[in-house]
Amino acid sequence: MNAYMIFQTKEETELAIAVNRNAQINDVRLARAKTSADRPEIALKNPIVVSLDVKAKHIETSGGQLLVEVSFRLAGSRKEDQSKKGTIICVECTFEVSYQLHPEFTPTIDQIKAFKDGNAIFNCWPYCRQYVQEMIQRMGYPPLILPLLRVQTKHHESRKLSKPE
Repeated sequence: MNAYMIFQTKEETELAIAVNRNAQINDVRLARAKTSADRPEIALKNPIVVSLDVKAKHIETSGGQLLVEVSFRLAGSRKEDQSKKGTIICVECTFEVSYQLHPEFTPTIDQIKAFKDGNAIFNCWPYCRQYVQEMIQRMGYPPLILPLLRVQTKHHESRKLSKPE
């Protein structure tokens, strides 16, 4: 089964767990969205290569709340032209996710970074999957179901999102 993977080091995972144990999701809202597509009857004549980018950004921590913004960008391009110019379908969505923090817990900058780059993306993933599937169909394309997202411990220094081959 294909899956998108978030790799975090053992240290990053431990930092994220500290926040996870002291946080509860309050709200997930669609903050921004943008879609574009060529006409399906023209675009679907050739194979399409799909790419996905994701970025998480810490917005604020105040009043016992942690606010994170997670942006997803799915682009479909012609196999022979994967530049921005060759993009035939694009779905972008940004979600704001707010967490209620335990009253006696104040996360460190490193804990917030690890949490936003793992847990916050993971928490927003189902909303992204639903939004992408709905928008793709509304643009006249066949359904596209994004795979599961998995967080995996990696013994490298940096976190990254990847799709296994």
